[in-house]
Amino acid sequence: MGLRLGRVQLIHKREDRGIDRSNEPFVIDRLTRKPGLISMQRPSLEAGYSHQLREIYPQWGIGVSTCLDDGVQVKHPRLRFDHYIDLVKVWEDQEYIYVEDMYVDILVYERSYYHVIDLEEFGEALFLRQMSIVEAKRVMENTQKFVDALKRSRLSYAVWKQKYGAYRRNR
Repeated sequence: MGLRLGRVQLIHKREDRGIDRSNEPFVIDRLTRKPGLISMQRPSLEAGYSHQLREIYPQWGIGVSTCLDDGVQVKHPRLRFDHYIDLVKVWEDQEYIYVEDMYVDILVYERSYYHVIDLEEFGEALFLRQMSIVEAKRVMENTQKFVDALKRSRLSYAVWKQKYGAYRRNR
């Protein structure tokens, strides 16, 4: 399958820039790559915080977005979540890292609860054959594995990151 329009973010590997899902260019303040983790900080997407931190775990098939205001984590100004989890597919070529949104999202309210959203988008994409059965199975497995690990981490992304992080998926 080719690129799904409106679903893929491009992160330039050697320049401090990227292209959003909406095909809009953006600036990257800091890009860090470690085995099993791609971390990117960029200016905020909306008013109420100064930066967005995005941590992408290709092995888990997730991208975690956190709002920062002057380097300090804050709740999202409108929806009040602590972390926004996208189920993603990640691949790269010589120039870019591609992060494709796979429809399912999870809002994490640190140490309180989580909320799985956009399952209707996922179902519609599957019904319209915009994704394969193999991709859909992987997304559902990744969703379940992440939610199970989050519950074992006392509903805390910070604890999950410490316990499972980049290399710890199979533990």
